[in-house]
Amino acid sequence: MEHARIHDPTPILDRGRYSAEMAKALVSKVYFVDKVDADTFVDFGCADGALLGFMADVFPGLTLVGYDNDPEMVARARVAQAGKDVSFTCDWDEVEAAAAGGRSCLVLSSVIHEAYSYLDAEGLERMWDRVWGRTGFKADYVAIRDMMVSASTSRASDPIAVTRVWQVYDREKIAEWEQHWGSLDENWSLVHFLLTYRYRDSWKRELAENYLPVSLERFLSGVPEDFFPVFKEHYTLPFLRRRVKEDFGFDLADRTHLNLVLERRR
Repeated sequence: MEHARIHDPTPILDRGRYSAEMAKALVSKVYFVDKVDADTFVDFGCADGALLGFMADVFPGLTLVGYDNDPEMVARARVAQAGKDVSFTCDWDEVEAAAAGGRSCLVLSSVIHEAYSYLDAEGLERMWDRVWGRTGFKADYVAIRDMMVSASTSRASDPIAVTRVWQVYDREKIAEWEQHWGSLDENWSLVHFLLTYRYRDSWKRELAENYLPVSLERFLSGVPEDFFPVFKEHYTLPFLRRRVKEDFGFDLADRTHLNLVLERRR
């Protein structure tokens, strides 16, 4: 069953470079492995399968399943991870069959913000029904890694930081950003921009995506009661902090990323 989309995303012009960028820092992306008692891992929204390919190399013997609703990405994953003990599918029934009988962890790595950008209300409901196990397959753990800021990020920006961005960056792109997402004088817009500005080659696509569609507080309030957190880390991505300092000369103080592991109550 495919997710309904609000609109078609702007095509990724250079898929190789895009995938290479997404494959960086894979060690930090598998932070959850030692925090769960699971033998089956399902990468929900697996894209080119880089995460599972890395896990297959480092953690042999696990059952690894990649799920994506984009057949092109599933085909790419099968080619990119050929020869590795990983399966990829667009069929959720196949995910349920592969995970049956073991202890499973459903992984959402940089999926939530894309879902809110591209799925309509029906598609989002279907996605969360699958994640939380409201219908069919029930994962024992859910591991989340995504961009997410606190509601307190919605405040006035530091005017010196805004001035530095205007001094250094492409003014036409800033104007385009502000027309789409609001003035950089609003800190939410500034932080959102700082998460996006490096992707010049895919600017149109990144401009269209809302990287911060839901606050940390709002998201946590929607976690079902039958899950409880076993690990939570809200932090600023070190690489991003360094780049902002190098490019603009100020510190990015807001916490931009969330690592969260939830366990289902037995």
